[in-house]
Parts: sequence; structure tokens; C-alpha cells
Amino acid sequence: MKVVVRVDASQHIGSGHVMRCLVLAQALKLAGHNVIFATREQVSNLNAFIHNKGFKLIDLVKPKTWRTPTNTADYSAWLQVSEHQDSQDFISKVGSADLVIVDHYGINKFWHEQVKSKLDCALMVIDDLVRDHSATILLDQTLNRQPSEYKSTHPCTVLSGTDYALLKPGFSEIRKYLKKQIPQEHEILITMGGIDMPNSSLKVLKALSKETKKIPTTVLLSQRSPNYSQVKEFAAIHASWVKHIEFVDDMAELMSKFSIAIGAPGSTSWERACLGIPSILVPIAQNQNMIATELEKAHAAILINLNDIDSELPLALNRLITDWQTYSNNSFALCDGRGCERAVNKIEEVMGIC
Repeated sequence: MKVVVRVDASQHIGSGHVMRCLVLAQALKLAGHNVIFATREQVSNLNAFIHNKGFKLIDLVKPKTWRTPTNTADYSAWLQVSEHQDSQDFISKVGSADLVIVDHYGINKFWHEQVKSKLDCALMVIDDLVRDHSATILLDQTLNRQPSEYKSTHPCTVLSGTDYALLKPGFSEIRKYLKKQIPQEHEILITMGGIDMPNSSLKVLKALSKETKKIPTTVLLSQRSPNYSQVKEFAAIHASWVKHIEFVDDMAELMSKFSIAIGAPGSTSWERACLGIPSILVPIAQNQNMIATELEKAHAAILINLNDIDSELPLALNRLITDWQTYSNNSFALCDGRGCERAVNKIEEVMGIC
């Protein structure tokens, strides 16, 4: 089966969409399918990373004028060109496909219908915004998401909830051997995304620095972030309790060493839950609000607003430490890490592959 993945990463989009697509792509490749990526090269893209993972890339047309999103929900600016231009460029450069996988907030039903019609292919959408689609398969890994919420997309196969969270196999493997008991000493991992445009990582670090007792803290932030130098400098000054890591390929192994996480409620939410790591969640984009709300309802995380980090983080941290075992158990129950395996099985079932 020839599979083409349409996804982008950029300074405005972040890296989460590409990372979860890579997890699915690697599983499909392992199952014997030919997987290709179609991307637009933007500032802070992950094209070289995708290529280094062994996948061919199709470069889509660059716009004459680059657009800057007016807010975190300005998804049309993420695409940089019109849906018509993007779809026609995609169709001409791809040529043929059995299955097209789309993970892009800037791509909507019009694009789906154009591509399905011209390429005579099945189409899978990875989404979490409950939009109208023209899809054969739809995957939304949001906690408590129900297939009925996508009734306007029917008829299609809807894979919803954390049973289909796209995690690397390493998470389910490490999960088997974890004993989530209250640690004698806590360690904090800060993961606000690979780009972290609002510099929330530094805001969290500064709030933690005001605590009398310093908790060993590791912050993960890549060189692709415009705030990389500031975070790196802070970590160097406070090296007695802060460590800065630019990138790690084995996130499961890294995460398993920490008892508390402070992060944005993106795809890493399900990675933390799989390992039973209680979290303090700081949404940095509008599309993260529902994930954060559902995790707080499940008593698996504490939600604080970006503008309230100084005042609310100390209280949230104390609350999390006090009730750590409950938060850990609730997190652990939410995601078993086998979502990608289930997704591949469903894709092959729908595509008629035994």
C-alpha cells in the first residue's frame, strides 16, 4: 500500500503533528507499507528529521509571500497558500496513492474532496478540533472524545479517545515494568513543546526558582525555538538544580526518570499519562484547552493559565506532591500506549488488507 502523509512543522505550527505522524508512519512501514511525506519547507521545519528517519519527502510549493498567523487559531495561515493551490500541488507531485493521511489544521473538507477525487484514494484525517471532514478514517486521540461528535463526517470509521493515542512502542514497553510509587525525592520535567513561542519554559523556571527548596528540574527545548538561548542561559546560571536538554529521540526512557511533569497539553499528554506521571498543564494554544480540561476532570493533572504561572504554579506543585499517588494512578489508567498498534490494525482492516 502506498501511503502519503500531508503534514507540516513550523515556528507557528510546532512539531507535534509531525512527531505523531512519524510514529504512525514508522508502524505502517514496519507492517510493509510504502510511506512518503509531503511537506512545505517553513521556518523551524522538521524535514531533515523526517528524512533522517528514512522517509522520502515531497517538497510542496513555497508561497511568494509568507503569512504570519494573527493568533494561535489562525489555521489558514499555517498552510501559507490556499487550499486549492495546496491540493493541486499535492495531486500533481504525488501522482498516485492508496491512502493519504492528513494532519493539518489548515486543511479542510475542500482539500479532502479534491484529493480523493483526483487520486481515487482513501483518506485518513488525524484531528482534534471536531471539524467537518470528507474522510474514510478519522483519528482523534483526545481523552473522552466520542465518535458521535464527528457525525457530520459519516460515513467513515472514527477512531476516538486515548485507546488510539499515537505513541512510540517504547512507552508501552516501559510501562510494563513501572512501579508507580511515591518517590523519596521528586524530579521535574518541563516539556512545553519543541518551539514554545510564548517562552513558557522560562516562565516556569523563574517561578520554580523562587521556591525555597529547589526540586531537580530538566527542561527540554530545541534549538528550533526562538527562546532557546534564554532558556539555555538560565539553565547554565542555575546548574545546581536545572538541566537543559535540546533533543532526545527516546522520550519514553527520558520521561520514565521523572515523577512530575510541567508541560503544554499536546500529544505529550498521552505519553505522560501512559507512564503515570502527574502533570501541571499550561495551555499555550487554543486547540490545547479541551485536552487540559479533560485531564483535570480525570484528576490526572492540574491546569493553570499561562498568565498565572507566577501565582498559581507553587500552589499547584504543592497540591500535586501532596496527592501524588492519586494523580499518578489516575494518569496511568488513561492510556496504555498501544494506540498506534490499534490504529494500524484498523487502517489495514478498512483498506481490505489482511
